[in-house]
Amino acid sequence: MPGRLTSLMLTLAVLGGATVAVGSVPTYAKDVAPILLRHCAACHAADDGPARVALLSYPKAVAAASSIREQVAARRMPPWSADPVHSLKFRNDARLSDSEVGTLLAWIDGGTPEGNAADLAAMTDEVQSWQSPLRRPPDAIVALPELHVAASGEIPYIQQLIKVPAMQDQWIAAMQLRAGNRRLLHHMAITEVLLPEGMGPKEIAEFAAVARNLGIPEGAVADVTPAVVDRANANAYDMLGVYTPGSTLEVFAEDSGKLLKAGKNYYLNFNIHYSATGKPESDRSQLALWFRPAPPRQQLFRAPLAINAIIANGSELLTDAPGTKAEGTQVSIPPIAPYEHSYELIGMAAFTQAVTIFQLQPHAHMRARDFRYVLVYPDGRELTLLTVPAYDFHWQLAYELEQPLEAPAGSKLIVTAHYDNSQENYRQRIAADDPGRNCGPQNLVYFRRQNQTWDEMFSPLAQYAVDTTTTTTTTATATGTGAAVPQPRPLKAVQVVGCLVPGRANDWLLRRAGKPAATESQASSSTELQGAKALPLGTGRYALIGTGPFDARSRGGHKVAVKGVLIEDGNRINLTSLQTLATRCP
Repeated sequence: MPGRLTSLMLTLAVLGGATVAVGSVPTYAKDVAPILLRHCAACHAADDGPARVALLSYPKAVAAASSIREQVAARRMPPWSADPVHSLKFRNDARLSDSEVGTLLAWIDGGTPEGNAADLAAMTDEVQSWQSPLRRPPDAIVALPELHVAASGEIPYIQQLIKVPAMQDQWIAAMQLRAGNRRLLHHMAITEVLLPEGMGPKEIAEFAAVARNLGIPEGAVADVTPAVVDRANANAYDMLGVYTPGSTLEVFAEDSGKLLKAGKNYYLNFNIHYSATGKPESDRSQLALWFRPAPPRQQLFRAPLAINAIIANGSELLTDAPGTKAEGTQVSIPPIAPYEHSYELIGMAAFTQAVTIFQLQPHAHMRARDFRYVLVYPDGRELTLLTVPAYDFHWQLAYELEQPLEAPAGSKLIVTAHYDNSQENYRQRIAADDPGRNCGPQNLVYFRRQNQTWDEMFSPLAQYAVDTTTTTTTTATATGTGAAVPQPRPLKAVQVVGCLVPGRANDWLLRRAGKPAATESQASSSTELQGAKALPLGTGRYALIGTGPFDARSRGGHKVAVKGVLIEDGNRINLTSLQTLATRCP
């Protein structure tokens, strides 16, 4: 409808075939500001945000009205990368409703009226303070010291140890990390650690400096240990909090929470990744915590979950292969070749105990193109949890499941990611952010520790709870007497040697299988494979579940060593490793 609309005229916004009616011209104060606060505050509260455009004041929103119209009408903002058709539903879905889009467009087409400024008072207070997810101030605020960063060059990760702000153990219901300088801060991982007796942050920093000068591996001098560890997976310690562009506030699901240990040697470890901006910068970020009054039913852990075994471009990686282990993994991931258009990584983890998945958050850097999370159930059924067809380095979102998903023991999580180091990707997505051409497609791309933005990462993060019940419990019966009810015990990760043969449909079987041996690792090493070659075949038979990531078809009839979780019925294995020992079974 051409021209400006008066407040009494009817605006019709056509949104992909749907028509949204707005009875009168909306005002910024009453109608638009609440939408912007709800959907845009995380990134557009100030000019130093990742989006570089502030929207939470009337003059700023008016100045950006044309851009708002373009981005909202095209559904590019707010950013939401999950494919709704090939993903589960998420409770923090940031997309605007048709009604909200209609309100924004009607306000812009109607001349962007301000309305009654008094309506903005409550919102202004909320913008200036914490977002108060539980309708009360934070129970604790942790402020980092002011940190200074050079204008350019490689910036090592900065670690800051801050004393835990609690006198006794607490359960966290919500947290918010407020970046002091969002142009500078790329991501921040927060873990809780226990320092050795008699040592504080100063001593730890001195030991770390000595270790670096002597070339001693990180962490080998001072025994700094994670404070909260998943008892079902000793290699997974809890990442208490994480900040990435677009993810700042977390409110945990009802009757769940994260444990914060308290004591004189417990510290929060802030591992900070800054990206140089071309001028000297400083940052002072803060973390707010809201506590639960009582322990929740489910303790949450956050870790890069699907990394127990990794396949790179079709080749399963061995745990003892030479090279630096990629950050967050137990393997050395080969670099991406120059001009490689589609480099594939597949990570897997099979669960020995039942877990409940609450949140998914893929993390990588500039060249990552897509991510997909799939759960393989013990009966072979597959369920796609999250598909991100166009991963965006600038909007690394955490996707909170609308209904937490229960994955029974014997299930397996598979995460697949693709990376594009081609000229096309550089020209279309990266060049503007890479004036030094550190990300140029002519470069090898490494997966290492302390990764810069021009390196790469594979961190398929998930937030989950573990069913750690391992004993029998007593419940009341109709007669009032107690009855012992067996509870599920952890399953075993095993290695088995046998002959790989096709079964019915697309199933694969392990025949003439030897006796399964318990294993600590779901991936294989060259040392293990050398020993497996000498193992005799047997008379066992196992159905192999979740063979999709493996090139089973080309290895039919081979003698193989497989690893995975042995399902409770004893004749199925959810596969995490498949290695050829001989091209024929004797």
